[in-house]
Amino acid sequence: MKKTLTVLICILAAVACTFAAAENNRKEDYTVVSVNGAFNIRGITPEGYRLKDTENLDSMIWASFSSDDPLKPDFDLVISFAEEYADVERLNDLSEGEMTQLMNGDPTLNDKIDIMETDYGTKVMILRSNNPSDDFASFVTIYKGYEIALNLFPGRDSTEPLTDAQIAQAMKFLSDLDFVPVD
Repeated sequence: MKKTLTVLICILAAVACTFAAAENNRKEDYTVVSVNGAFNIRGITPEGYRLKDTENLDSMIWASFSSDDPLKPDFDLVISFAEEYADVERLNDLSEGEMTQLMNGDPTLNDKIDIMETDYGTKVMILRSNNPSDDFASFVTIYKGYEIALNLFPGRDSTEPLTDAQIAQAMKFLSDLDFVPVD
């Protein structure tokens, strides 16, 4: 009797663990963008978002993400090869002088520019509009000569500027992207 009871308890515990694990793991929605056969970019699409459109233009790949909630921000992932960075593996590899030149950019723009690092140590340049009527944030990094930009815009029906939480969500999405070499 004790053996039967012990076996029954073990079976119930195993079933309970299986259900608990299934509840804690939401089905991840992965997005994969192929970059000219050089590498793939793979990431978990933020909850509530979907890949709306992908275009492979002559020198640029553009992937547009949107939410069904018109108040949530939209974002684009734009990837293009930059000849001036052809020998640059990552943004981290630029010299201090090159980083300063890159950050000075176009003097006619009135944008705030910062450098941050992802949890994995990858440098990301963040451009934030100082113009309330043209609110946006762009997160730019370099990988194997390609400029990779995540552009974040207020939602289609939103009259509010981007929030720090929305910018943090975009930074997390970019931080969690995997760059996968193509064999």
